[in-house]
Amino acid sequence: MIRARFFPLYIFPILLVISFYLRAGEKSSKDIQKDINSRKTELQSLRNEIKDIEERLHLKNKEAISSTEILLNLENKISLTEKLIRSLDKEERYINGLIQTTEKQIREMETLLTKLKNQLTQRLQYLYVHGRPTILETVLLADDWNNAIYRIKYLDVLAEYEKILRQEMKQTLAELADEKIKLVIERNRKTSLLNEKRKEGSNLERDKKERKNILANIKRDKGKLEKSRSVKSQVISEMEALIKTLYSDKESMKKREAELARIRAEQNRATTGNFAKMKGRLPWPVQGKIIGKFGTIRNPDTGVVIENVGIDIQAKSGTPVMSVLDGVVSTITYIRGHGNIIIIDHGGGFSTVYAQIDNITVHENEYVQKGGTIATVVKAGNNTPEKLHFEVWGNQQKLNPQIWLTH
Repeated sequence: MIRARFFPLYIFPILLVISFYLRAGEKSSKDIQKDINSRKTELQSLRNEIKDIEERLHLKNKEAISSTEILLNLENKISLTEKLIRSLDKEERYINGLIQTTEKQIREMETLLTKLKNQLTQRLQYLYVHGRPTILETVLLADDWNNAIYRIKYLDVLAEYEKILRQEMKQTLAELADEKIKLVIERNRKTSLLNEKRKEGSNLERDKKERKNILANIKRDKGKLEKSRSVKSQVISEMEALIKTLYSDKESMKKREAELARIRAEQNRATTGNFAKMKGRLPWPVQGKIIGKFGTIRNPDTGVVIENVGIDIQAKSGTPVMSVLDGVVSTITYIRGHGNIIIIDHGGGFSTVYAQIDNITVHENEYVQKGGTIATVVKAGNNTPEKLHFEVWGNQQKLNPQIWLTH
């Protein structure tokens, strides 16, 4: 008697498992991609901020802006770089999780695919040995017509599921290939991420070293400025004492005034020689740029405040220094911090001071013409700009020389 040949029904649950895998995988991929895009946006935002600060730092260095401003930008960059590295660490952990999940999915899909292949192989082997029952065989082997109809429907269902099985296997193979491609992409992302993290770590160390150097320079400069302030304070005190002495020596002052009046009368210069009327009209003692202004100056990096009782005019060593108005040389002396000094009495309680000079060509109590050469600019030491220091005093009060010189 011919035995009925039907394929086992345990293949149906397997097909359901495959369908679940495919649906779950599709939803997970969308969520993962959305998460990846969000993380990419966050990382790129940090990169853009760091790039913006780098450009500002480059510009500030180029423009020689104060160290404090550069330090502030550098601190911001260090903070953002540290934040970026933390984000990269977080991203690395996230990618590691994706890689582990993908590898697990690949293993499970490969296991499932192996089972499906085995089931399909068994089915094909069974059909090869026993053949596929015809409708006639199915009817003849049935106990009755109802049983025959049931068997025919069963064969139709089984044939349909064989078709589905082949389609599902084909789709699973495609999904498996996609997962393997995704794994390669994730591993490449991780490699790129690690390279970026190493680069940012190197940049961070470099910026911290630069910050340390800037702080050290500010500390060193503060020490120098404190010393310079001390020296300048002493110079100012000595200059004030010198001016006070000149004004307190009434007899010598009267002699100079009389001599100056006599010479001006002979030259008919009574009006042009009046210093008080020359504000904004005096010639420059040397031609150059003012590199040290009158008054108190606060260093933006160190906070040290230094007073300048005159102005400093940049000029090359050897440049002739001229008297801004006619007068009588009241004093030629030396003050530490200023070097050689010439003080010219212009009458009416006004005097001018010329410092940082050499090759003096006049003597005390000598009359000098307006524009007459009295000395030359001294050669400066290393890392010190060559300049003439120029002061204006009126009745023992220090005045801003810049407003007296011609504009």
